[in-house]
Amino acid sequence: MDFRKTAGCFGIGFVVLEVAGFVLWGAPPATGAAASEITRYFAEAGNMPKIGSVLNAFAYTLAVPFMVGFILPFLRKDREHGEGYGWLVFGGFLVTGATALVGLSGSFAQVLRGGAELNGATTRAVSDLSNMAYGLAIFVMVVWAGGAAVAVFRRRVMPKWFGYLSVLAALGGISGIVSVVSAGLGMAIDVGFVLLVLWVLTASAVMLRKPMAS
Repeated sequence: MDFRKTAGCFGIGFVVLEVAGFVLWGAPPATGAAASEITRYFAEAGNMPKIGSVLNAFAYTLAVPFMVGFILPFLRKDREHGEGYGWLVFGGFLVTGATALVGLSGSFAQVLRGGAELNGATTRAVSDLSNMAYGLAIFVMVVWAGGAAVAVFRRRVMPKWFGYLSVLAALGGISGIVSVVSAGLGMAIDVGFVLLVLWVLTASAVMLRKPMAS
């Protein structure tokens, strides 16, 4: 099995763990929620958010080889045609990964302490930071999914229909701004999350089935 197919397997693993972690977290308090609401949420949720955070951490680890395997053909096309779409996708991946890690760090700070050992202002600040970081990670989909769409349409790096899916994912990324501007996670950002995992799952399936166009 070549590296890209192996990377596709990692992508599927990412989706499984990320969705499982998302489900275990349930519906955490929105950005701007009162500290008492945040503390109560963790007290009532038990160990589920802790397990969810651990699964998310493993998911992010699997995302690294997936991203490398996905981006290599894009970078090769960049070299051939003197373009930069692959680097745009790569840069977007890096920003999404970095902001997601900030969100995950905030999640761990909350679940390991349950909010009980933090004062009210710190509890709310950590919760807001986590929510906003995750929201920004989704929002950056506009960059990397949009860049992937352009590369697919111009250079056929992947099947044309995947370009349309990438356009849809890029539009879904706009939902991430909801958390960045403090309206909370809510249902809007769930749209972006669903499109994110669908995009990764579909990309992984394509990587497993056949090599990308040379």
